[in-house]
Amino acid sequence: MTVVWTVVLFVHVSAATFWVGGQLMLVFVVMPLLRRNAPPEMIATVARTSGRRFARISNFALFPALVVTGPLLAWHDGLRIHSLSSAFGHVLEIKVLIVLVVLGLAGAHGVAARRFSRRGVRALALLSVALSVVIVALAAALAILPAP
Repeated sequence: MTVVWTVVLFVHVSAATFWVGGQLMLVFVVMPLLRRNAPPEMIATVARTSGRRFARISNFALFPALVVTGPLLAWHDGLRIHSLSSAFGHVLEIKVLIVLVVLGLAGAHGVAARRFSRRGVRALALLSVALSVVIVALAAALAILPAP
């Protein structure tokens, strides 16, 4: 049974790593290089196509993997409805709330990219990335908190 839980944890951590790492790569490496070195039409094309590709991967692989494995891992760690009042439960509640906010921001970013200014789109992306890093920090806190 240990192998099964190791695989579940591996899938969860891999999906989270790809999701947060992909955001960091796009926001802090790809886009700044494009803005500095590429013509405006190329920036728009690369931003649009890479954003759509990342959204497809996130929506159809990463988010489903996280949504399935996250609750399984919480259950495996001993979390039950009555134990949500523990420190572990509180941190997990905050993490889930921030995940929901980031998912909303990702949706808003997709809409904004089609309809609004580049500055607004960039602000949504930066906020999403910052909160995604907070999610990783909360995950690290969960790893060291005693299970409920």
